[in-house]
Amino acid sequence: MIAFAFTFPTGRYHATPWGRNANEADVAWPPEPARILRALIATWWRKADHEAFPKSVLDDLIDALAEEAPLFRLPDAVHSHIRAFMPAPEKKTLIYDAFYRLDRDEKLIALWPKVELDDAKRALATHLLERIGYLGRAESWADARIVETGYNELNAAPRGLTKEDIPADAWDVLQLPDARDCVPFEATLSATAQRWTEVRANLLEGLKDRKKSERSLAEATLPERLADALAIDTSDWRKAGWSSPPPLRKVVYDRPAVGPLPPRGRSRRPPPRYERPGHPEVARFVLAGRPQPRVEETLRIAEIARAALMGKFKHQDERPPVEISGRDENGPLREDPAHAHAFYLPEDADGDGLLDHLIIYCRAGFSPSAKRALDRLDKLWLEHGRADEDGERGRKEWRLALEDIAEPEAFHSASGLLRPSRTWRSVTPLLKSRFDKEKPRGFEARVESYRRQIFDEWAKRFPDPPPRSVEPIVDEKNISRFAVRVEGRFLSTLAFARTRSRGRGGLQPDASGGFFELRFDRERLGPITLGWGAHFGLGMFRA
Repeated sequence: MIAFAFTFPTGRYHATPWGRNANEADVAWPPEPARILRALIATWWRKADHEAFPKSVLDDLIDALAEEAPLFRLPDAVHSHIRAFMPAPEKKTLIYDAFYRLDRDEKLIALWPKVELDDAKRALATHLLERIGYLGRAESWADARIVETGYNELNAAPRGLTKEDIPADAWDVLQLPDARDCVPFEATLSATAQRWTEVRANLLEGLKDRKKSERSLAEATLPERLADALAIDTSDWRKAGWSSPPPLRKVVYDRPAVGPLPPRGRSRRPPPRYERPGHPEVARFVLAGRPQPRVEETLRIAEIARAALMGKFKHQDERPPVEISGRDENGPLREDPAHAHAFYLPEDADGDGLLDHLIIYCRAGFSPSAKRALDRLDKLWLEHGRADEDGERGRKEWRLALEDIAEPEAFHSASGLLRPSRTWRSVTPLLKSRFDKEKPRGFEARVESYRRQIFDEWAKRFPDPPPRSVEPIVDEKNISRFAVRVEGRFLSTLAFARTRSRGRGGLQPDASGGFFELRFDRERLGPITLGWGAHFGLGMFRA
């Protein structure tokens, strides 16, 4: 085991995560493991005694530290920023300088559980840590040293950590928070020396078809030793055409949430319900009325259902529970990566293309006041709906009958949205939850952009493994067009309501969407809803 401790004399930590713009005001927390390794490498080149510690020792030290993802002890922090207008000849640009405010004496600890350093590498690590000037951006002055720490001090770790990743005598005393009490962070992680050798060989093989000038530029960014690869300047990676640094991969860390208020102030009152572990619960209703809404109106019916349920609290002194509204005293939930508040999922249970049930699913379970409101929910209505087949625009009303409020397992036989399965198919269009950095060209590129977002969202929301494959569902007559079969007819994504009423839901990254089939290595329980509008039935999958 080896552990490094960092303190920040100015009480500030500045670091922009890889792939993010500084004006997004995000902070890399915990520090990416690659950032720590690059700081050691830079310190060796600028400040180390090269006679006492030759380059070969640095190479071996970096190889050893890159063998595993470190665990962290993160001190209490407050997310803050400074806004400034930069002078320019014609206009002033607003700049956000984001940072975490820390106690000057609090230690940030990075611990590698299985790494054992021999005397030479340990001496070099001590030598470099004594000379590190900053960690993150240059404003983050830092002092660092090797420490002996206990596992019960740690509070951030890679998602999916298992007993095999920790020495046997330390597992029983290891104290890490439950993933449901954390927020995720995608940290860049340096590859192991062996993996870098394999990755490098594959990349060099792929460069053979490039022009000689382009090939030589890219090859210069692929040195043999991992320490040299990590020392490449970011601008050189980009000039060589790499969309991400070749020696790095990403790993999701679970860590405590950081907000704009001091943690000590928050700890005096109980945490919101969505931050506390609970048992998933489902309220399932029968939906009846004439005309029955079509499956294409899933988003509309889901919005009406939420509004009707929120209306049950108009004549009560208490606010709607957070699991119903998706809002706490600070506004919409932003630090709720597991999406523990309610999903409103209209269902076509018999597959005839008409919605006949409503499922309200909550991962954290329903509070007593929420259950009382669900029990009183008996109708949905539109005062002035869209014109129907006869051109009528009057009030439309549907009756609701509550079947039960129970665990999802109670509805396995009745609902295709809830039963376990290895294969899941889209019911409604899946819309991207963030904008593409580059517009996809061609249908295959579009599919790949959706696939990336599905895997990224899965890693943030779910602790279990992602789907083995994500394949598009297309029209039989046009394989470059998303379409899903409903009651013997193919519907494109454009046939579905895909925008929320009155511009609700914030800026929408995707206006069209796609249909997909997810395949897992083992049975996965429902419901599965992904992407933009997932809480209102978009991106919904059926077993």
